[in-house]
Amino acid sequence: MLRGVPEGSYQNATACTEFTVAQVADHLIGSITFMGGAAGAQFRPADAATLESRVATAAQSALEAWSTRGLDGTVKVGPNEMPAAGALGILSIEFLVHAWDFAQATGQQVSVSDEVAGYVLQIAHATITPETRGGGGFADAVPAGPDAGLLDRLIAFTGRAA
Repeated sequence: MLRGVPEGSYQNATACTEFTVAQVADHLIGSITFMGGAAGAQFRPADAATLESRVATAAQSALEAWSTRGLDGTVKVGPNEMPAAGALGILSIEFLVHAWDFAQATGQQVSVSDEVAGYVLQIAHATITPETRGGGGFADAVPAGPDAGLLDRLIAFTGRAA
């Protein structure tokens, strides 16, 4: 979603009302770094200053570390231990939901299979608790409508209006 987004769009408002496109990218990079660090990722600075390059560079390091580490056992996430698969699942939510945020803010459409959207929705239902809503996490879920697709259901579950 960030490919080709001009710098002039970096300050566009997003569905995360307190964040611009650039601020959502910074938040996403923070999440990638935090969750990638749980798998032992080493991060290097991005070669270019575009949002796409910054996010992609961080994501590549995190995903390579997770690929090497695997999903067995638990990982330390902050002061807590959690199942490795659950920690990696958080990145799935971050990638897809923020892709939608970027698309909405820059006049694009997210194209994702129902299989992927359903998988991430399942992870979201297992991960997003009342304690993680509000306060900078996720807003309360909003109605998705009876004919909503899986991506729209995911977006609504995270508190965004599709």
